[in-house]
Amino acid sequence: MSEYNFDNVLVALQNVQDNSTFLKVLIDIRKGVDAECPQNKANITKLRDRGLRRIISSLETPKKTIINVALSILGNCCLDANCARDVVSQFGVLPQLKQILKRFPKEDSINGRVFRVVGNLCQHRDQWATVIMDRKPHIVIHIVKFLRYTVDTKGVKVSEATINMGLRSLRELLNRDTLKALVKTYGVLKTVGMLLIKYGGIWQETKRGESILTNIIKLLQEYSRYRYYPSIIEMRNTEMGDSIVYLSKILLVAPREIIKIVMNFLKISQLKSDLPVPEIFDGLISVLRDDAIIQEFNNTCIECIKCLCHLLEHPGNRNNDSCGDSIPLLVQVLNGLTLQSNNKIECCILIVSTLNKCKYHDGMISDQIKCDIINVLNEKLKLIVGGVEITHTSHANDKKQKKNFVSKFKNSKRSRVSIDDDNEDQRVSTSSSDEEIDTLYFSVRYDYSPTSSNESEMAMSWTSGLSPESSPRSHVYGNSSPSGSDGCEKPVDSRIGSHSSNCQNKRISESDSDDYSPVCSEVDPTDFPLPSTAEDEESLNPDLDKNSDVPSEAELPGFDTTSSTTKQGVVKLVMEIVDLLKTYVKLKPPLPQLGTPELLLRLVKCSDFFDWPHSSAIFDIMDVIYKILESHDYLVPLMQTDFLPAIYYVSKLPQASWCQKCRQFLCIGSSILKKMAKVAESGMGKGNIAHKLLRGDNAMKEQMALAIPYVVRNKAILLKLMLNCGALEVLLKLLQEKSPLQNKSIKSLCVLSRKFVPNPKKLSTTLKKSLAKSSHSDTTTVTFKLDDGRSLSAEREALGKSSEYFARLLNGDFKESTQEVIALSNVNSQSLEFLLRLIKCEVDTTLPVYIDVELDTFLDVVSLCDRFLMEDYRVFLTDCIEKHRMNSFTIPSIYNWSLQSRTNLLRLECIVYALGANIADSDRVEMFKSLFDLGFTEELLEDIKKLLVKHMTLGRIV
Repeated sequence: MSEYNFDNVLVALQNVQDNSTFLKVLIDIRKGVDAECPQNKANITKLRDRGLRRIISSLETPKKTIINVALSILGNCCLDANCARDVVSQFGVLPQLKQILKRFPKEDSINGRVFRVVGNLCQHRDQWATVIMDRKPHIVIHIVKFLRYTVDTKGVKVSEATINMGLRSLRELLNRDTLKALVKTYGVLKTVGMLLIKYGGIWQETKRGESILTNIIKLLQEYSRYRYYPSIIEMRNTEMGDSIVYLSKILLVAPREIIKIVMNFLKISQLKSDLPVPEIFDGLISVLRDDAIIQEFNNTCIECIKCLCHLLEHPGNRNNDSCGDSIPLLVQVLNGLTLQSNNKIECCILIVSTLNKCKYHDGMISDQIKCDIINVLNEKLKLIVGGVEITHTSHANDKKQKKNFVSKFKNSKRSRVSIDDDNEDQRVSTSSSDEEIDTLYFSVRYDYSPTSSNESEMAMSWTSGLSPESSPRSHVYGNSSPSGSDGCEKPVDSRIGSHSSNCQNKRISESDSDDYSPVCSEVDPTDFPLPSTAEDEESLNPDLDKNSDVPSEAELPGFDTTSSTTKQGVVKLVMEIVDLLKTYVKLKPPLPQLGTPELLLRLVKCSDFFDWPHSSAIFDIMDVIYKILESHDYLVPLMQTDFLPAIYYVSKLPQASWCQKCRQFLCIGSSILKKMAKVAESGMGKGNIAHKLLRGDNAMKEQMALAIPYVVRNKAILLKLMLNCGALEVLLKLLQEKSPLQNKSIKSLCVLSRKFVPNPKKLSTTLKKSLAKSSHSDTTTVTFKLDDGRSLSAEREALGKSSEYFARLLNGDFKESTQEVIALSNVNSQSLEFLLRLIKCEVDTTLPVYIDVELDTFLDVVSLCDRFLMEDYRVFLTDCIEKHRMNSFTIPSIYNWSLQSRTNLLRLECIVYALGANIADSDRVEMFKSLFDLGFTEELLEDIKKLLVKHMTLGRIV
């Protein structure tokens, strides 16, 4: 209605005389003050000033139609706070309402509109509720009697709208001052309880009357917030019986609100029979047992999960008599939930958090263990971080300058781990005690969560009832929206489960094999045959991955990594799982499921979600791992798996890359190995290992021998286990056998070698030597006639100085001393030519350099030097080969030459290089295969054994 027309209607309102015209004017006014139209607020103001008194006076007419329209107008106007004030204080509407209720005590439409006016008046200020209760209690009495009339009357039909308005008015009349009178004096809750019984039964049979039940639940929730014990008594003692029981029967009408009612009443209940808690548990369990609902994961499923978890928050409900099979059901639901949506992630968080709250109840913890909860949590970590192959991780661009990161890390007061750049096996600094090192991962606490750690700010938090001292209008009914994004202190890192591939694109290694990083590089998939299926690499929901430009392992399978809400939820879930695992770690006897390599390695991968080294979440994760590894029950089972090799190769420090994540895994891996070494080197630990080596079957002996080099660090203990208990013999036996364990034995021997044998020398630069002719000229020459017919000339004096053999041959009493042409047999012309040229160039034999010549020729020249007693040149050339020509491809050739030439030159150096050089594992395996293909298996094994035994008995540790 336009402003001009409404002004005309207000003018007509003052001048109208007959009822029919007056009714038409009222209808036009009702249209102009329609509450659904925001533009009508101005019309309400005009009506208040120019016509509201006239409308209130019209309530005295006997015409029902006029009264109905006038009450409708009043109901709309009372939605405005100023208008409601004037209606009560200036125009005296309350006596008029009282008289109308007396004149029409059972008129459905008039009563419903009066109830609406009362409710709209009371929704603004508690003052009007108190005024009505004090001055016009007949209105409240009538509302209660009318609702009771609807319960008792069977033939007369009362509309649902009228009943709903009556329930709403009783709800709005409630405040701290009116509570006792409404409950005790007027019997509001008894009447409402009777309505609940009546319409609860109707809903159970026909599913009708849901709107009335919804308003009843709203009223009960509002009354329950004041925690007034007579409220429970009134509802239990209605004329129709105990009405509270019906809360469990109408649970699916509004499950969350009913649970809030029960939780509020639980805080004041005095008897177990006061509330139908077991029945509500049974109702929720019966719904969630339906697999179809879990698969569909609709709103009903979500609400029931929330309600079940919320009920378990109260300690009084955590017993088998009340909660029944709630714990097994929650574990089952958790196992069936994937992480493909935020709702599912939040439900997983809520379930894990609820299970953690039961940690002081032995029966519930026992139920969780029986339901295989640890494996369920392991599967959830699998969905988050993928498989266990940490070495396949591609790191984000977390590159730090060495001087900045290391100096900051070493000087940090938060960390007691130091990095030894010169020794890859001794990375944890020696401190005054092991306990001091052990406190590294749980000595600091910082805020790690992307959202506030307060439980009340969880994405699925429940608003608890307000105490009577707080204003009941502070919470509008139903406002319990998630607040998961509130309190966010910093954005979560963009990595989910693993890191992005920027590091590979921006930092390509140009170094040689000495710079091999087992963390940043790809390795042979057979190195770590831990369980890993193709599902780890595939997205659980390909549609969620369309937003990513380049799919990679850095993206969490099944997640939209562009969603910050998803990342925050995943991080929160990880920490809830860690907190729950802390409970299981404390149980005695230790649980076998905790000591699995899959769980431990995924926990290590979870540390990638947090900033290193300042996040306390990493310390929490390591605290759990530490407590697991401290138990001797897990030592031998872990040694029988590939956990130790995986952690060892994670802990290897990259030589050419200063990636912060590599440093993180380095320190974590080193600390884990140190913790396991402490357990293995204890009296019980070394005794168990020795017993398995001496008394175990062949499979057990092999597993122990393969793991000992990784876990034992003490020299004396390692020596006894390897030599006295036969672990070294087992490793050598596995080395020569072509079995799946051959590769593992190679790696174990390499680890053992690095502990005792000095690593091959490393060069910072590579020089090439050009063999230029000497400026010195000697006219006295000798010519050598070779088997192939070639003749090579050399200076007599230079030959005599370089070789004792030639000095005696050319200058002694031999006939060759007078000959100008001497025949040399069994000499390669190319090798001799190179040797003579080397002598002529007067090379500095004190500085080994790179000489560009074929390796076979090079080795043959060394044989000639040994044959002709050229000691200086032999040492020089062998040093050149050792420092510049040894690699994984040339070692077999050099070793083969050493044995076949019977010189044994470079024989030991080849073994040292094969065991200790920093090369890729795949290259090392191929090198050993080539060595065995030479046919010198016995000699090779004997050389390895002698080398290791020699250095172990001498006690030379790097």
